Amino acid sequence: MDRDATARQVRLLGDVLGNTVADVEGPDRLELVERVRALAKAQRGGDTAAGAELTELITSVPVDDARVLVTAFAAWFRLVNLAEDQGRVRQLVRDRLDRAAADAGPFPESLRAALARFVEAGLDADEAAAAIGQLAVRLVLTAHPTEAKRRTTLTKLGRVAHVLRELDRDQLPPEARTAAEAYLAEEVASMWLTDETRVRPPTVIDEVRNGLYWVDAVLFDLAPRLYRELADAYAAAYPDAPALEPGRFLRFGSWIGGDRDGNPNVTAAATEATWREQQQLAIRLLRRSIDRLHAHLSVSERRGTSEELANRLDELRRLRPRAAARVEDRYPQQPHRQFLAMVYQVLLATEQHAAEPWRADHRHDPLRYASADELVADLQLLRASLREVGAHAIADGRVWDLECQARVFGFHLVTLDLRQHAGRHREAFTALYRRYGEHDDYAGLAEADKVELLVTELTSPRPLTPAIIDLEDDHRATFELFRLLRRAHQRLGPDACDTYVISMTERASDVLAVLTMARDAGVDERLDVVPLFETVDDLHRAPEVMTALFELPVYREHLAARGDGQQVMIGYSDSNKDGGYLTATWQLQRVQRALADVSEQHGIELTLFHGRGGSIGRGGGPANAAIRAQPPRSVAGRLKLTEQGEVIAARYREPDLAHRHLEQVLHATLVTTIPSQEPSSTARVDEVLDACADHAREAYRDLVHDTPELVDYLHEATPIDAIAELNLASRPARRSAGRGIEDLRAIPWGFGWTQCRIHLPAWYGVGTGFTAWAGEDPDRWAELTELHGGSPLLQVTLANVSMALAKADLTIAADYASLARPEVRQAILPRLIEEHDRTVDALRRITGRGPRDLDPELDEVLRLRDPYLDPLHAVQVRLLARLRSGEEGDDADAVRDAVLVATNGIAAGLRNTG
Repeated sequence: MDRDATARQVRLLGDVLGNTVADVEGPDRLELVERVRALAKAQRGGDTAAGAELTELITSVPVDDARVLVTAFAAWFRLVNLAEDQGRVRQLVRDRLDRAAADAGPFPESLRAALARFVEAGLDADEAAAAIGQLAVRLVLTAHPTEAKRRTTLTKLGRVAHVLRELDRDQLPPEARTAAEAYLAEEVASMWLTDETRVRPPTVIDEVRNGLYWVDAVLFDLAPRLYRELADAYAAAYPDAPALEPGRFLRFGSWIGGDRDGNPNVTAAATEATWREQQQLAIRLLRRSIDRLHAHLSVSERRGTSEELANRLDELRRLRPRAAARVEDRYPQQPHRQFLAMVYQVLLATEQHAAEPWRADHRHDPLRYASADELVADLQLLRASLREVGAHAIADGRVWDLECQARVFGFHLVTLDLRQHAGRHREAFTALYRRYGEHDDYAGLAEADKVELLVTELTSPRPLTPAIIDLEDDHRATFELFRLLRRAHQRLGPDACDTYVISMTERASDVLAVLTMARDAGVDERLDVVPLFETVDDLHRAPEVMTALFELPVYREHLAARGDGQQVMIGYSDSNKDGGYLTATWQLQRVQRALADVSEQHGIELTLFHGRGGSIGRGGGPANAAIRAQPPRSVAGRLKLTEQGEVIAARYREPDLAHRHLEQVLHATLVTTIPSQEPSSTARVDEVLDACADHAREAYRDLVHDTPELVDYLHEATPIDAIAELNLASRPARRSAGRGIEDLRAIPWGFGWTQCRIHLPAWYGVGTGFTAWAGEDPDRWAELTELHGGSPLLQVTLANVSMALAKADLTIAADYASLARPEVRQAILPRLIEEHDRTVDALRRITGRGPRDLDPELDEVLRLRDPYLDPLHAVQVRLLARLRSGEEGDDADAVRDAVLVATNGIAAGLRNTG
């Protein structure tokens, strides 16, 4: 990163923010902010007197002034994050240019680098093309919004980022720079004057639009670039081979609007509205691309056209004679331009139809496209005709990009996954069988009896449900969802939804129940039924469950209709919350190997769906390294991965950084297709990590699940109750009304520990795991060091633990702990400190470096950020104390609002939420 340029932008943003505070809030409040900033920096420098003065100042500051303070520091972090992103882009561009100038070969972790690996591994052109043919990566935007910023704020930050890119241009004229800085000041003032927190929770459709923002702003235009780069990489690696047009190797999905697990707001109406929203945006984006192309296709009719294009143009003219007359008048003697204009008209009609409510009697109208495949066929005619008349550059340029967008995004835009808890399916079947007098308690049947019953249903010609399902609303909705899915397939095709995820899958019957409902609605041949294994025990059982399914003839018939492919989802959040980070990480590794073995034995093509969150404790961390650390046979060119919360904004806000992230994911996935890439693993390696993971789980569960005071500590010594009021999501913070750890969703669980700077889910138990196994035996510690040196998994795991520990701060954590009752604090805090120190010591023994030593760049970032985070934490703690004392009276709402602003600011400062 060009630190000088980044520092200049940070100073500029700081000056603009300071001027805004002075203009809007007055010079006295700007002076307060600056005084707090100076004292915080001095305190971090070791000045104890400054620390005491800072504590006294923050303790006595009025609520209105406290809100200005936290708003100022929160805004500073958001702006600095943009400057750092711009610095990363600057460095990335410079690194690429330097490498090209030195003729040093492909850029690391790029698509060209992946194809160069193919050549090094001895793959010929056909083998490389076959590997590319099996490449299938889908990134899924999820209904787990840990993004603490409102969409309004995100939009404003996007405009600020655009100004920073403008100011980064070389030789920007002085008047243009002045205008850009004036616009920057305007945007920062607007952001300051906009409410920081939401006044109500977002609706499901709000969340849908928030997720689709990134498709609109970045991904729709970025996808063709990646497709082109893969084709170019193949041509560079195999110059004598025919040109390659890759299939749909990169696609995007979403859970937003389809994830029913614990969210009563995701109704059938909300899901239908989601599909309509996606369809309308897809068509608008395709029309936008056509708008950009109109002037590009002014090829004279003297050059001619292909016969196929001429015939199709005549057909479109007959269908829409008035539109055709206008088009011919506007674009005389330009048949290719006329053709694209008529395609535009058909798209308009398709868009108008998309806005109408869905009906069961869906019929095709030739004036609109029945599917995106028809649009793709028209665009292929256009390309072929352009090539026939010699316009190869035009055909293979932006027209190809448009065709690529139509193939990748279609009219569905992103493929919506549906998800529901396995228990809801059991309840629905119990209600159905009881209603018709067949079984009193389906849920209470033994597993073998459930399987036998469901197999009978799957092989029976009778329908499972009547035309009108006369059950209670919740149970009826479970069955009717599949009928809605049938209508979605009729309207949008199979890409509308091809995945149904079953949360908390425990047995084969959980999967068969969903397949039975899908077959009843006639959608089973277009739907992957996907078990989600989440807890540590469920992960242990996963190979057994899949074996049982693969050995059932009726299930194998279903898989045959799906191309003998099976998706299996593995959960990082709940497995971590259940057993701790080391145990969950190792069990996930082992289950991937076991699932790959089971699938291979039964001739099934496995796709693992990784349910990763944003924070380390929820499976987060650098995606490329995480993919490389998986057993390659468990990936083999196929990967499905969730993108969640603040991770979405961090990865996709800057187009160049989004491109880098996606090319790294594709590079890592492609490399797994190279034969003999399985890292060496021995019985001893498994034995050591099994033992360490068992010790780690025991220590983690002893604290988290078996120490009653832990729940009280979480509520008293973290701002988790305030987080529940942040209006982050349309779903409640808990799956049920209980107060226990098991009832709490993984997001607020992680968010609470992040805010108080403990980051417990990302490291607790790790130190005990290694120390209990190695003790004081130097040979065992040396063995762990050797194991770390040869294990990509352990390298990634310890790097992520180090990152979490680097962001932890036990001095700040102790300040939060002062909010807890003495007996609660004494039961928990000393144990946290002891395990923290044990984990840091274990890291040093294994890697030779401490948490911040392992990542010097992170250490530098945190060193600069800590003085600005300290006031946010201090104000939050004091305001929480005042709020919980109940003495605020009429000021309680103002105090609560300031706490939430500080929460957002800490999230921005750490670039982590849940």
